[in-house]
Amino acid sequence: MIGLPHMSAQPEADGSPSPRTANSVPAMDAKEGRIGNAFACERCRKHKVRCVPSDTPAICQRCQKARVECVEHVARRRPAKARSDGQTPTKLRDFDKKLDKLSAIVATMAPTPTQCSLPSVATIPSQLLDSSQQMPTPTPIAAQPVSMPSAPRTSILPAHANQSETSAPFWDSMNDTLSYLGRLDPVIRSISLVHMQMLLDTYRNMVDFFPFVSLSRECRCQDLFQSRPMLMFAVLTVSSYDSVSLQRALSLEFRKVVMVRIMKGEKTLDLLQGLLVFIAWHHHYMDVQAVSITMLLQLCLGIAHDLGLDSISRTVRSPLQKENPRDREAKRAYLGCYYLSSNLGLMEPGKARAMSHTSTLRNYASELASSWENTSDAVLPILTDVCQYMEDVEETFRNQSEQAVVVRTQVKRLSDKWDNIRLASKLQANDFTILQWLQLAARIHLYRTAASIDLVDRDSTPWASGFQLSLRVTLVRSTEQFLDNSTKLPTKHFDSVSLIDWLNLINTITSLNKLAVHASPMPGWDAGELQIAKSFDYFREQLSSQMPRPRDAQDAHEDAFERFRRITSVMRLALHDAVGRGSPNGNTFELATGSGRTVSLLHNLALPKINGNGSTNGVEKLPSLRDVTPSLDITSTDFHWKFLMGAV
Repeated sequence: MIGLPHMSAQPEADGSPSPRTANSVPAMDAKEGRIGNAFACERCRKHKVRCVPSDTPAICQRCQKARVECVEHVARRRPAKARSDGQTPTKLRDFDKKLDKLSAIVATMAPTPTQCSLPSVATIPSQLLDSSQQMPTPTPIAAQPVSMPSAPRTSILPAHANQSETSAPFWDSMNDTLSYLGRLDPVIRSISLVHMQMLLDTYRNMVDFFPFVSLSRECRCQDLFQSRPMLMFAVLTVSSYDSVSLQRALSLEFRKVVMVRIMKGEKTLDLLQGLLVFIAWHHHYMDVQAVSITMLLQLCLGIAHDLGLDSISRTVRSPLQKENPRDREAKRAYLGCYYLSSNLGLMEPGKARAMSHTSTLRNYASELASSWENTSDAVLPILTDVCQYMEDVEETFRNQSEQAVVVRTQVKRLSDKWDNIRLASKLQANDFTILQWLQLAARIHLYRTAASIDLVDRDSTPWASGFQLSLRVTLVRSTEQFLDNSTKLPTKHFDSVSLIDWLNLINTITSLNKLAVHASPMPGWDAGELQIAKSFDYFREQLSSQMPRPRDAQDAHEDAFERFRRITSVMRLALHDAVGRGSPNGNTFELATGSGRTVSLLHNLALPKINGNGSTNGVEKLPSLRDVTPSLDITSTDFHWKFLMGAV
């Protein structure tokens, strides 16, 4: 019964430690003088009883009575956390508030030579302007900017605290722009500079999918605040895809700031680059009520024309004289305008091109690729060639009716040209997904356009029907090749896919659906034999599983990937509904008889009522999903825009 709770008082009744024992066992005196179980032996701690010292040194009464070894417990204490390891978010916020108060006090005081030891937050132009407006008399502001470059580097405060206090003037400057339209969203103003730097690093990983506005690794948020604020605003917008609500708020405020600046007549490279970045990932924050993408692109083309980007100085320089980096940025921006204009123009075939390929574009792309300033510059000439190739396809098949021999000759020429482009850029295509997607989309565009041409001599030319059938079958295989390539994209890269690639993905999977349901009759054509419906289901399932899931379950907004899953699911229902009604290809409730007639297994059953209005005698057929949902008309020319906006 050693160690039981009801036996704990017995040793104390048997005897108490004598003065001699207390003097001979100093270790036990320490235990006896303590209250609690902190200095009990391991056995007493295990049984949760009081540990009483015995007459024998270094052994308690219970262990002595049980004739076991008394193991002394060594108290282990957790090491104290170092104060310099880090600060909690609450302490950081409190620290930021204190710094904001200090910066406000410093901003309202006249600059003196003795204040140079503090981080000079007031040297940012927006705060200098505010402080000068608040002072009753003019202050010598001219002496302050001298310490601008050195102030952040000589600060004795922690780096993250110094950065967080400099983010407020950036939002203040945007607030000044919107002085007549209200103030910025408080959610946006809460973004600290540490968060901004993280978003800036995220954008650098997204540039490979739109390599027309690049930022060097040495570029910091502070640099963009002062030199390119609109580009910084756009970068924050496109790279904040982790939070749908924050990204929507940023996009709304960005549109307001752009509108005010354009109405004031601003035409700068910073504004152009910001608009290009904003358009490049616009599918993440589509807004039905906002300005359309095509109108934003027209603003870019107008600014580029006013800045004279099509005629940047080509003065011959000496080998020791380097080209102005600003000129290279302008050339990339001009190529970005052409890239967006060329690809978005394919979505509206009835309209004239806003920008066509020229030798200037080719020269710009070659010069940037040879400069090796950025790794992504190597694909600029190839992207330009692919865009020019799609223009060639448009010009070649401008007429909707043509002779079969002419169409066959041009298809052979354009197919060989595509093979040469693909072979010459094989190495770059392995490193840049954007190149693979665009090249495969160009091949689909070739066969889609050629297959839609009406052969005027099809009846008189023996091989014309077979040639037209081969074009459509090749279109199906090219579409499947593109979708198969898109399923290999890692999940983490789907957030970085640009608007052009996203539109190509939407158009490709929509084309597969059209070929299964809405393809015109043709001798030898059988969508069921090609298993187009099964291919659609397979690629739709693969892409839906690859795309990122919502990160915030409480966010009520639908992101681009959830929109893709929802709309393609509706398209799948419409596809199987159409195939089922076009028996016997896809209806599982049908049976082919020996006489070749298709008999429904449910032909003797009365159809149920549909919402109380349907027929019960089986005379009227069930309405198709397209009749129930008119917006599902995938044959309309603006279906891809409805898809982007989620209006399906």
